[in-house]
Amino acid sequence: MWPLKINQIRRLQLEITSFCNAQCPSCERAKYDVLPEFVYKKHLNSLEISLKQLKKWLPLDKLTSLMHIHLCGNIDEPTLHPELFDICKWLEESLPEHVWIHISTNGGTRDKKFWKQMASLKRTLIIFGIDGLEDTNHIYRKNVKWKKLEENFKIYIKYGGTASWQFIVFEHNKHQENIAKQKSKDEGFVSFNTVYSSRENYEVEGIKKERKSNSCVKCKATYFNYELEESFFIDVRGNIWPCCWMGTNDVSNFDVVPKIGYQFGHFLSHNLNYDSFENIINGDMFSYLWENLHRFDVCNQHCKENVSDTFDWDIQKQWMSESQIKYYNERN
Repeated sequence: MWPLKINQIRRLQLEITSFCNAQCPSCERAKYDVLPEFVYKKHLNSLEISLKQLKKWLPLDKLTSLMHIHLCGNIDEPTLHPELFDICKWLEESLPEHVWIHISTNGGTRDKKFWKQMASLKRTLIIFGIDGLEDTNHIYRKNVKWKKLEENFKIYIKYGGTASWQFIVFEHNKHQENIAKQKSKDEGFVSFNTVYSSRENYEVEGIKKERKSNSCVKCKATYFNYELEESFFIDVRGNIWPCCWMGTNDVSNFDVVPKIGYQFGHFLSHNLNYDSFENIINGDMFSYLWENLHRFDVCNQHCKENVSDTFDWDIQKQWMSESQIKYYNERN
């Protein structure tokens, strides 16, 4: 069976919508033109998970080890969800005080009223993905207007919101890293996180596929580490995956994912519209996944045992509240 039980989950990642205002060249959204149609494909700008569904799906009383919920999927911009504030408010009111909600955003949506309202939340951290400054951010974060972005994070911070700046390093912006870090301090961001990603800033014309079939996989979603920390991912259709990487509709998964779907009944076998969270992760499909992780290109790419996954506690603490740090220390 899948080794992670419901009362051991520390992090839950939710993809609450398939809408987005941006056109980042290496985003999963950019790959949809080259993906064939099949049951797992999530149609863009058409789907949302409602608050009513979340209340039905998430067994909050059983998530006794939960430390944070992260609203960030493969294809979504969470701030475009019309019920985002209500979702966060419900989570804050329903979960213990050490549990925080993290929201990843490009920062280029909505109005002052929205951001002022979001700032009133007490245990919600907004992670602004800002990859450069006014003259560079738009190179990767296409369609995100700097003036709008700057107005939004200023309003959010001004009214008491907790904000973090995430900076993905590219060739075109690496010279601005220190300037951006200083700006984040000047503007009142609580932390600055630099991401050295393997993603490229290119207009997708095809997807490279590299198969590494005989490697030893140590699944990062099943033990505590900086990237995942004992987690599950729920995509916008209500499918549960071990992680967002496996929930990606990448062609590298096509040799395995459809076979799993057809073997266990399409997405019905791990979809929250048809079964409970606990039954799904304790069921046949997740048992099959655990026994066959070495067959997934995506697992070999991200979770090979010889790939460094060093844990930096100082970095992790930047993203955690005092109550979370205390809770973690007590449990470990």
